[in-house]
Amino acid sequence: MSAAPDLDDAPSRNGAPAPAGAPGIDWSPLWPHWDRRAALMRGAGAPPLSPQRAFALIARAAEPFRAGTRFMALPDVRFYRDGAQLRAPGDLLPGAEDRGDPQRYLQRVRERLDGARFQLRVAHPLFLDYPLWARTRELLAPLFARLGLPALPVEASLWIGDADAATLGLRLAPRHVLIQLPLLGACALRSWRARPAAGRAPAQALRARPGEALCWPGRHWHELGDEGGCLGLALRVPVRGGDAMIAAKDALADSIDAELGADERVAMLAFPPPRAQPGATELAPLARVAAAMRAAVASGALERTLRAGWLERASAGALEPVPVPRASSRLRAGDEIECDPRNPLLRQREDAGWRWAVAGHSFAMPDHPRLDRLLAQLRGGAATRVSALCARESGRGVDPDLVAVLQRLYELRGLRRCGDGEEA
Repeated sequence: MSAAPDLDDAPSRNGAPAPAGAPGIDWSPLWPHWDRRAALMRGAGAPPLSPQRAFALIARAAEPFRAGTRFMALPDVRFYRDGAQLRAPGDLLPGAEDRGDPQRYLQRVRERLDGARFQLRVAHPLFLDYPLWARTRELLAPLFARLGLPALPVEASLWIGDADAATLGLRLAPRHVLIQLPLLGACALRSWRARPAAGRAPAQALRARPGEALCWPGRHWHELGDEGGCLGLALRVPVRGGDAMIAAKDALADSIDAELGADERVAMLAFPPPRAQPGATELAPLARVAAAMRAAVASGALERTLRAGWLERASAGALEPVPVPRASSRLRAGDEIECDPRNPLLRQREDAGWRWAVAGHSFAMPDHPRLDRLLAQLRGGAATRVSALCARESGRGVDPDLVAVLQRLYELRGLRRCGDGEEA
């Protein structure tokens, strides 16, 4: 877990509070047990996310998979039955015949499978539905405000099924802490500190209903089950340092790829190797890569890449992938706009200017007093007309450069226009 970098002062850095009356989770019972043992957190007695909306997202993600297996695709859709994954589940996936009803889907698949237990899991779906993504980020904000925000992405999945322990089998996720929030029905967890022998009683057995959450160390062996049909949200929070090394290595590779990646060729050395050691000519391609890596570190390019990535992650609450910007809709001079408290703007010094980030997207900006005044006006809290925010100092018309800044913040959902719906 990481503290924030040296950020510009911005309200609600850990995410906006949930809307009044929105159910949440009381994470406080987790503090003594984080990454040590399983714990049950109770909430407001109602699901923190809409089960119908979550099922609609599952159906949307599954639609292209009904025609056949897709590889290297996001979201990733997997259907499990009897301890194995079905590679081409076809119409066992949700479709129009389910009419958007998760209970209808559960009943249909039970009948098709003659009562066999099953579970459908969809990995990384939230970027397709901004309101669900934003609500999940709000839900996790109190947890990360206490523990710190992970420096690596949090993986989110949705699942639906009536699995028993044999459906998914005994599992281990040594690099993560795992969280499950049932939205419909109930889910059960059995965990052991070491791989259990057959018939051995679990060290812990917990059950969660809608409005509650289960959390446990992934390095403990565990079995998961659904009770009476369940739909829920699952989260994997990274906790092992080895993954950070891999992320830094990938960032270094990306930083030199633009310079060498397009033209560089793999070194083809003499074979069988001569008795004499190969000279510098044969190893020159590898030496150029090594030199570029050293230069990227020495020049600060790697650090800038890592800091920019962290700023984006902080603005997204570590929930990645992030939704694409909203569909372009031009701001007009008479529009009234205000900061969207769900998506506070974060700024970080970068070279002679700034890097701004909103909802997982970042971009470079110059250091200019007029931009500072614009942000101060926006953060004043009152809805203001575009024409007033972007008025030229001469008083004649609006500054198109400032309008472009507002347009970008609006498309990234850092601003909202009065009259726009909450779904935008």
